[in-house]
Amino acid sequence: MHLIAHRGLARSVPENTLASFAAALSAGFDGIETDLRLTADDEIVLFHDRVSPLGQPVASLTRKALSQAAGYLVPTLAEAFDAFPEAFWNLEIKSPAAAPGAFALVNSRQMQQRVLITSFRHEVVVFAAEHLDAECGFLLHMRPPALNTVLYPALPLPRLRTLVWHYEMLDQHLLAQANALGFRNYVYGAITEYEHLLCREFGLHGIITDYPQFVGLRSDPLLQ
Repeated sequence: MHLIAHRGLARSVPENTLASFAAALSAGFDGIETDLRLTADDEIVLFHDRVSPLGQPVASLTRKALSQAAGYLVPTLAEAFDAFPEAFWNLEIKSPAAAPGAFALVNSRQMQQRVLITSFRHEVVVFAAEHLDAECGFLLHMRPPALNTVLYPALPLPRLRTLVWHYEMLDQHLLAQANALGFRNYVYGAITEYEHLLCREFGLHGIITDYPQFVGLRSDPLLQ
């Protein structure tokens, strides 16, 4: 099972920072999940929330102002790529405005970076699968009434063969259907050790987690 660190490993450092990514890779994770937004000065930054800790929309702030509000230097996607060229990156497009710049950067580094592009905005993922030589996947927060309603736009696109399910939406019947159609299934949102064990039993291709100790990795490598 592919082990992905959710926003890096943020036990003693802020999430979505170069330090959290370094900690995750040192702990033994295969890759890193991170969140992409666009600032007012057109920087593609790695930041989860739609607003800063001071309540301002990220899209209305420069990178410098966002970093001041967050209390640390918010990294850009280019900086993360440069710092960890061998890492596997799960890039979640939080804001569609970040997509063009992110896709241009990914396209320029096709032979250097391994990426999985995901989003809850499925139209953004479809566009990526149509125009990039990169693996793409749909994020699923709700259980679809029928899997074909989700997979229909993906079937003509060979690069779009990944589904990322919230743990509470896991359904072995739907997972088996997706597998039979050639889709890889990832999961996020597992919390307990038992839930992580179930993910292995379900035969998932990957897990995006905050809990290295539940997947056999060191919990805080920076302190060891």
